[in-house]
This record gives sequence, structure tokens and C-alpha cells, in this order.
Amino acid sequence: MRYGGRLNRIEFTALIDQRANRIRASAAALPLYGMAGWSGPCRIGGWAWDDDRLVHAGLTFGDPAAGGGWVEVVTTAGPPLPLLIDMRVAAVMPQPPEDRKTYERNLRAASTPAPHRVGITVDGVPKPFHRWPDQEVLPSQKGWLAVLDEVPGLLLRVSQLAPAEIKLARVGDLEPHLVGTRTQLLDGYDEDPDA
Repeated sequence: MRYGGRLNRIEFTALIDQRANRIRASAAALPLYGMAGWSGPCRIGGWAWDDDRLVHAGLTFGDPAAGGGWVEVVTTAGPPLPLLIDMRVAAVMPQPPEDRKTYERNLRAASTPAPHRVGITVDGVPKPFHRWPDQEVLPSQKGWLAVLDEVPGLLLRVSQLAPAEIKLARVGDLEPHLVGTRTQLLDGYDEDPDA
């Protein structure tokens, strides 16, 4: 049994493939959405399970590390606001606070209503999204967040794209996302052989 150190490439690849198989097995539990007509890089975004029940599934379009525009489209099994609040709290408070008042203040700030509503096309139909501009969407990267407060819900994390540029459609084939994720992870592994 390994207790420390770096996995070898075969072990690392096996972990990637194990996660990909779990994603494939549970993908039909939620309707997945992505950028209509997208031809750029795409990857798997954030996925989470509660026991074996898929609670949210994200697909990323574009490459946040490349500095261009990108969007993560997350489908939530329930209303998307709790996940949005978690993201907003994590952005302002990466470490647990030392006191309860700080946490409560940050939670109240993260729970403020959206200052804007914007129409974003989903499967050809304009839908009303709540939008929070000027948010930290990644460490040291600003963008905006938006939710379609339905069940299942949609949460968007966007950088350097305007709402008018976002047109969403159902995604039926996850393989390009899984391949893109696998390639990115293995490229990162190979770039740093001493890690």
C-alpha cells in the first residue's frame, strides 16, 4: 500500500480512467448543457455525488489557463443557489475563518440577491438567469456567475464572454470532454516529472 509520494504514470492514468468511468455511469442522471456549436477545447468541470446520487455535473468550454474566454455550465439536481453561495463564500474565504462572526458576515455577503437578470438561450429558448457580475470565478480571475433557478438548475461560471455570447444546448456526447480532461491531466503529469 502506498502512503506517500507520487503515483507512477500507470497508477495516475488508472485514477483518471476510474473517474471517467464513474462520470459515464452517472451522466444520464442529469440533463447536461454546453455551448451550442462550440469547437474549442472542452473538459469535465466540477462533478459531485452524495453517496451514489449525482448532485451536480459541470462541463467546461475553453481553457481558463490559456487566458481566453471560457464558461463552465453546471447542472444541479436541485436548485442551484446553494452551490452558487458555496462558490461565492469559497472565493472570499479560501480558509475556514477563525471566528463565527467572520463566517456569518461572508455567508450573508455571498447570499445577496443577484443585481441583474439576463436572458440566455437554452435549447433555442431565452431563459431568465440571475447574474452576479465582477465575481472571482477562479483564484485571481474575475468573471461573472449566473443561475437559472429551476430544478434541475443551471449555474454558469464565465470569464471574458458576454451574456449575449452564451447559447446553451443539451450535450449528448461526453467523450470529447473526457478526452480533453485526460489529455490535460496527463500533460500536466508529464510536464513535472519530479513532483
